[in-house]
Amino acid sequence: MTRQPRLDSLRMFDAAARHLNFRRAAEELTLTQSAVAQRVRQLEDDLGVALFVRQARGLVLTRKGQQYHRRLKPALAMIDEATRQLFAGAGPLKISVTPSFASKWLLPRLPLFRDTYPEVNLELEASERLADFFVDGVDFAIRMGRPPFGEGLQHHRLAGIGLCALCSPDYLARQGGTIDLTDLSTQTLCSDVHRLWGRFADRLPGQQEARQLRFSHTSLAIDAAVSSQGLVLAPRLLATAHLERSELVELCAFDDDQQGFYLVYPDSRQREASEVLLPWLSTQLAS
Repeated sequence: MTRQPRLDSLRMFDAAARHLNFRRAAEELTLTQSAVAQRVRQLEDDLGVALFVRQARGLVLTRKGQQYHRRLKPALAMIDEATRQLFAGAGPLKISVTPSFASKWLLPRLPLFRDTYPEVNLELEASERLADFFVDGVDFAIRMGRPPFGEGLQHHRLAGIGLCALCSPDYLARQGGTIDLTDLSTQTLCSDVHRLWGRFADRLPGQQEARQLRFSHTSLAIDAAVSSQGLVLAPRLLATAHLERSELVELCAFDDDQQGFYLVYPDSRQREASEVLLPWLSTQLAS
């Protein structure tokens, strides 16, 4: 075995083993079929064991796959029961997120969280202001940046920033079907409080002459680009739904650095992080 399996991978294997079908497992988990299949394949690679035989009509568990699943099911049931007891009668978990992360990524997925953890109540605080865990009563925060985030705080990287320049298909068509990113002087740039365009002034020149539309939140800048008002430079994670619906097209992307989306929490919330939020967030980000 090359490394310990992740809990979300084990849950995907469990669903696939019960249904003997990646598509039905993906429907149960509200993920894509390819995400489940790839994660199960990675689990097999990590364990060094073939768990399934792939056939035209579905899946067949190998002998070792049957043994593994038989022992895994009660372990997952114990985790679920421990989580239920952990939150029985407990108050809500208060999570601080930015308004853009809330509206573009988290809110559409909250019904999936409630289905997975019906005993856990979440309370969201949408604010650009950095949460003070010891004053505001916040249990967790999801923030874009780089560690460290403060003394006595744990952090877990959820995803890279994945900055990309985007525009709507209609805006692109009005530019003749192509945009010269080496000269943005004739373009309209949608930006937010993070002022991401300015960080790439050398690689995306002509910004000083371009028309500027400034917004208080990244989500508003993305919405402006969707409505064909200009180009936006934004994290791909926040634009995923628009890309999947072909409301935006990607013009270029930038390599991730140490910045990313992080789950941040005090030491006292380690158990809830490891047993609830991190497994669920990891599963959703794998889709």
